Amino acid sequence: MIREFNEKDFHDLLELNNDSVPAVNHLSKGELKNILRLSEKCWVADIDDELAASLIIIGPHQPYESDNYTWLETKFSNFCYVDRIMVSEKYKRKKLGYTLYNKLEDHAEENGFSQLLCEVNIEPPNPQSIAFHTQLGWEPFFERQHAPDKKVQYFKKGITPVQD
Repeated sequence: MIREFNEKDFHDLLELNNDSVPAVNHLSKGELKNILRLSEKCWVADIDDELAASLIIIGPHQPYESDNYTWLETKFSNFCYVDRIMVSEKYKRKKLGYTLYNKLEDHAEENGFSQLLCEVNIEPPNPQSIAFHTQLGWEPFFERQHAPDKKVQYFKKGITPVQD
């Protein structure tokens, strides 16, 4: 069910992303290609041959021009940044987000990352995502205004890397 993204998924991933607005921002084909090129990992969840969910993470020191990413990179150095998590409306409440985040934590532990980072919209509000991250032990640590109608809450979760 959970696997790494492959090029055959591109159209469905773009559609899933743009169906998930305003929880994530709208992307063009070129913007999604750039994010995937910079990504540490992109996992997808398939259900009945349908792309049901996806998680895209970006590691440190990438030339990613996201305002949130660049701000976080000034504060942290050894991290996995959740650029976007998307779950199809049809497949919400099936634990796909939890499954993808477990995959993220395993990846971070195995690869020596010490922090997981993300932001969640609070204007426009995204109470489901705030509740989701809180339930998984993520801690809010800063709010930031981007525009008159855009404000985010940053979240972090410490990870203990696996020792050899």
